[in-house]
Amino acid sequence: MDDVELRDIEVTNAAPRSLDKISSDMPLLPNTSSSLPGVVRCKEEDVETGIGTLHVATLGDRKRPAIVTFHDIGLNHVSQFQGFANFIDMKPILKRFCVYHVNAPGQEEGANTLPHSFEYPTIDQIAEGLLPVLQHFGIKTFIGLGVGAGANILARFALHNPTKVDALFLVNCVSSAAGWSEWFYQKVSSFYLRGNKVTKFSEDYLLWHHFGKKTMELNHDLVHVYKESMMKSINPYNLACFIESYIKRTALEIRREMDPEKKKTAPQFKCPIMLVSGSNSPHINETVEMNGRLDPVNSTWMKISDCGGMVLEEQPAKVCEAFQLFVQGLGYLPGLSVTELYKHRSRGASQMSVGPRDAAVGHPTC
Repeated sequence: MDDVELRDIEVTNAAPRSLDKISSDMPLLPNTSSSLPGVVRCKEEDVETGIGTLHVATLGDRKRPAIVTFHDIGLNHVSQFQGFANFIDMKPILKRFCVYHVNAPGQEEGANTLPHSFEYPTIDQIAEGLLPVLQHFGIKTFIGLGVGAGANILARFALHNPTKVDALFLVNCVSSAAGWSEWFYQKVSSFYLRGNKVTKFSEDYLLWHHFGKKTMELNHDLVHVYKESMMKSINPYNLACFIESYIKRTALEIRREMDPEKKKTAPQFKCPIMLVSGSNSPHINETVEMNGRLDPVNSTWMKISDCGGMVLEEQPAKVCEAFQLFVQGLGYLPGLSVTELYKHRSRGASQMSVGPRDAAVGHPTC
């Protein structure tokens, strides 16, 4: 076999994984001036509500159907959803929607410390605080995409406002009130966070909450990125307020009723709902419990193998496929086929990737 000589090859070190917010003028490579072509930034604005100011980031044409997202504790719309939005298979899906990323009070990047006189809203009040957001943007109905605490908030909103929600796609959603173990760890964590610093105890518990023990042991790179993000982007005091609100939650008022007559009056979701959890998620048992309380006619439970609690980061391809099939079942994305997804994936593979995962250049960012 003839030898092949490679010439004019410049070797560069791979950029480290990061959860920093991607800006449209970010260079493709270090020490270059070439910006990211086709990058669309989220438009961010504050919406005044009865529970305080909610920071909302929008992505896409507002004339399109709406997807409303809500994040988990210790995260915000950037650290929770930016990587997933940048995933190559999400491009043909997201371009058919307008995404509204809602942040809990005081949880957005760079948030000022809430006044000590400020009474942080309950989880039910945060859910009802979505109504002014919908009115502000003129959203009539939406598909909810929530994780952890955010999934619980969207579920509460759907129960009280069934005509506003087309469907729910919930990751690691818990339907019960906080147990003694969760209450204790979260309470101690919030106590330290109120000192305006993230201690080792709070850090370890939050990482376990998001990833679970197995992912923490095996995926050190991903865990390290989120650890740095929590230390840098969250406001400890504000997070303590959010955590205390979450552990005081009540159980969701839902009940599976198989009797046709009793089923008519039983409290239950009126929209299709999909529950998703990783096989190694610390919350998988809670999602199983919630699935047992749902109406099997309009609900689906999905366990993703080889995955901890951060399914959007650990197995984005599987979640993307599940989300696509879910919304197609609702009548959305009629022209989107598996072939089109493979075409986008092939084009993305030939381009340079950016963000915390292999996300192709030109994808929407927040």
